Amino acid sequence: MSTATVYGGAQFGLVDETSATGLVVGSATWNGTSETAELPDHIGVAVGFAVYNAKKDVTCDGIIAAKGTGLVDTIGSAITLANTTNNTRTRNSEGLGVTPTANASIVITGNSISPTQTGFEGGSMSGVYLPFVDTSSPVTVT
Repeated sequence: MSTATVYGGAQFGLVDETSATGLVVGSATWNGTSETAELPDHIGVAVGFAVYNAKKDVTCDGIIAAKGTGLVDTIGSAITLANTTNNTRTRNSEGLGVTPTANASIVITGNSISPTQTGFEGGSMSGVYLPFVDTSSPVTVT
């Protein structure tokens, strides 16, 4: 196991995500977004404003951990990332200003695999975290 000596209080490094994604993660991003609506008066000037449907778009990029294995989960799968709660922080809901449903998870919405001639096979996944959606019992419609 590799180690690093860190001075200061800032977060350094990532936790291994091979079990959740199949990737040795090089970077992970939690991007908070929302929708907005304005309330116009009789001449179109905004006199009210609403922010709603807060969510996190999540991406992970890295190297495929095991030759011949590839990415672990498929599009539509609900996953839990180790980096979500690293150092007592909850990155899924951090900054959203909401208390999430107990079984809300990241759902994979896209993925890619990038083989190369002179390097290790890369991969990435993207997903969405909707704090009020219970992802523990999905239904498959055929």
